[in-house]
Amino acid sequence: MADFQIDVDRMKTLINRLDQVDDRMRGAQERLNKVGPKGLGTDGLDNACDDFQDDWGDGIKRIADGAKQLHEGLQKTLEAYQSTDQDLQKGFSQK
Repeated sequence: MADFQIDVDRMKTLINRLDQVDDRMRGAQERLNKVGPKGLGTDGLDNACDDFQDDWGDGIKRIADGAKQLHEGLQKTLEAYQSTDQDLQKGFSQK
């Protein structure tokens, strides 16, 4: 039998943190969308803020999407690991 083991508690912590990353990034994206770049001062400053929103809006969305995908994938992996581990324990305990 292979010597393969997952630290379930650490995996759950990682999954929770990834969920928080997704929530925080989406919250940041919403706040960024609410900030109006117009009227901050000069046209150059307004344009720079508008460019920043365009660039970071996409980046924040990508980070949130990636965190969500990792969260979902790790959750499925953990569930499969725990199910397999339980099945193996049942199989070895039967005589």
